Amino acid sequence: MNRRALVLLWTCLVATSCAVQASDREPEANHHARHQRAIAEVEIAKLPITYAWAVDTKDIDRLMSIFSEDVVYDLSVYGFASATGKQELREIFLSGILPNVRCSFISISNIEVEVTGNTATGGDYFVHAGYDPRNRPKNTRSHTEGQHFYDFKLEAGAWKISRMRGSPFFEKWETYDPAGLLRCR
Repeated sequence: MNRRALVLLWTCLVATSCAVQASDREPEANHHARHQRAIAEVEIAKLPITYAWAVDTKDIDRLMSIFSEDVVYDLSVYGFASATGKQELREIFLSGILPNVRCSFISISNIEVEVTGNTATGGDYFVHAGYDPRNRPKNTRSHTEGQHFYDFKLEAGAWKISRMRGSPFFEKWETYDPAGLLRCR
């Protein structure tokens, strides 16, 4: 082979090698981004579940741990003004929501999350049962089905709910036999 052919062959090999290495790095970067997004989606999806457990156990500290400092808790569907900020939300839960029922059971399902950088949106379906509400006769149970809609944001390195809105589409009040209520504080 002549010298010109060797230089041309060497140039092609170097160029091909560089191109392969560059294309190998691109999928790795995409893989890392997909991995980070998947981690964020799992962390965010745990927030509505934590919400349900915290409300059911009336654990105000656990409940407040999932909300951002500037949270907006939209209560407009129930005819109330939104709670804005963590302190106002805490007061609403302590004075009205948590003590309103003797006990409650919330089931959250079909959680959907869409992450965009340091923010995300999402929703879920819920079924809520509340027993012996203060504003109803004794042995009354509420049954509500609906959806929650959320905005999330990264705050101090952790995902938090920054906006939450309930959207019930079915609600029923009924009396129940207290002997059938097997677990309630």
